[in-house]
Amino acid sequence: MSTVPNPTIIFISNPQGAPVPGEHLVYRQDLTLDIDRVPLNGGILTKTVALGMDPYLRNRMKYEYQPNTPFLGHGVGVVIRSDNSNYSVGSHIHSSNYPFSHYAVFSPDSKLRSLKDEGLPWHLYLGILGLAGETAWYGYKAFVRSQKGETIYVSTGAGLVGSVVCQLAKAEGLRVIASAGSDSKVEFLKELGVDVAFNYKEKDIATVLHEHGGVDIYWDNVGGKTLETVIGCMKKWGRIIICGFISEYNLAPSEYHGNQSLLQVLVKNLSISGYVVYDVLAKLGDFGFWSEVPELVKGGKLKVKEEISKNLEGSMQMLVDCLVGKNEGKGVIVFE
Repeated sequence: MSTVPNPTIIFISNPQGAPVPGEHLVYRQDLTLDIDRVPLNGGILTKTVALGMDPYLRNRMKYEYQPNTPFLGHGVGVVIRSDNSNYSVGSHIHSSNYPFSHYAVFSPDSKLRSLKDEGLPWHLYLGILGLAGETAWYGYKAFVRSQKGETIYVSTGAGLVGSVVCQLAKAEGLRVIASAGSDSKVEFLKELGVDVAFNYKEKDIATVLHEHGGVDIYWDNVGGKTLETVIGCMKKWGRIIICGFISEYNLAPSEYHGNQSLLQVLVKNLSISGYVVYDVLAKLGDFGFWSEVPELVKGGKLKVKEEISKNLEGSMQMLVDCLVGKNEGKGVIVFE
């Protein structure tokens, strides 16, 4: 009776454009696992607690995943069998290569992180205490170099990364302009105290930024045409932090937008910083993330908006929605 169902999302192929559930990703509910006898060979067996949906997984579909293998992403699991003294039964681990399945076996050389119980829901390690929160925190601390009274513009401001950046900027006395793609997301930005929140589908970005005197700092989550537009609205000596390029994740390289504003980087003395979150961590450290952020979350000083589902099969559509802006918060699949 140790064989149990192990429904899994399987990667089939890299699409041209947005992924199509049932074609590029497939839900296999016929898979099983013998949880008492599956060989561990120095590794561990986990029961999945939560899985996170992140836009960057679209890039992994292009370059990393192998056809007909489990879809991988950030996940939290509880150890139910261990052949490794570093991980005891009942402890929680995080992996950035967690299979989208109910159970997972990790080899002894898997890169896992043991999680400390901060008295917060475990799924937060996939959001504000995970990749998105770290991305916002490390990037802000490393590159923004803010001065009180400056103006920052945050694209995709209602996403988890963008919303954390907005809150950090407000706490440091910056004037915050942020955009989102729906009225409900704009309302969320206003709840966070954003000074100017607008729907970029209804208002011209350049017009809004010029009306408010231009921008000292641009936090770019989208790239493409938006980046070109905002460069034209930057003040001299401005800083641009390139955190994401979501507008082009579904495009082939031949379709990427060619930026026509780069001459202004020269004449305005602008600096542009692109970064990969864990490269920053390795080089510069965590800027006190683990000593500060959990307490800020507990105290309600850092707020997040989540879209929680208990349906693994629905995670395929959740990925599509976050790529095209139909999501209403950080996508998380939470298991019973």
